[in-house]
Amino acid sequence: MTRTPSRPRRVLRRWWRALLAAPSGEDHDRLWADVRARQPRFSTAIVADARITAARRGDRFEFGSPAEAAVHILRLAIVTDSFLAQCCYRAKVGCQARRIPLIPRILHRLAMITGQIVIGDPVIVQPGVYIPHGQVVLDGFTEVGAGAVLMPFVTLGLRPPDYRGPTVGARAEIGTGAKVLGPVRIGDRAKIGANAVVLDDVPARATAVGIPARIVSALVP
Repeated sequence: MTRTPSRPRRVLRRWWRALLAAPSGEDHDRLWADVRARQPRFSTAIVADARITAARRGDRFEFGSPAEAAVHILRLAIVTDSFLAQCCYRAKVGCQARRIPLIPRILHRLAMITGQIVIGDPVIVQPGVYIPHGQVVLDGFTEVGAGAVLMPFVTLGLRPPDYRGPTVGARAEIGTGAKVLGPVRIGDRAKIGANAVVLDDVPARATAVGIPARIVSALVP
């Protein structure tokens, strides 16, 4: 004889399914498959993040073995302002790539709590990005290149209704409080001054400051 679940149990099951539900559709699935495919592997990314963080702090940044790298990652998670939050973000991305439900949302909240790092699901952060103090917001279809530096209170965001965010090149530096909005390109090794509001492309190796930001230095080799 089949036993019919009680009404409270059926309600709880519906709530659980709703909690885990995600938008579906061919275009949506193709888009997210592309984002997941471009995300770096957790181990590669977290070791690269640890190396650039240690180097910027003046610590030893060459790790002789995976065990040594793990020790340094743990140390940085304890002694720095934001590396633990950065680890939570990397773990979130790894769980999403494996289609693990719910845990990515918990890790996202932990990144917010421990380092005020808020990075949206479509954002791609390449391995080896330095976030010295946390307090950053990255949203939309945004990409941050390897070696980039994001100082506190930086926002890489959108200009509605466009969902395309900025592309930040390798080793670019975004100063404290700067806002980079919309589908703009920040070139490799470019520098954005503190509190600047960037609405247009910044060439490689150039420096932009002001509201709205303007180029104040010529390109250098």
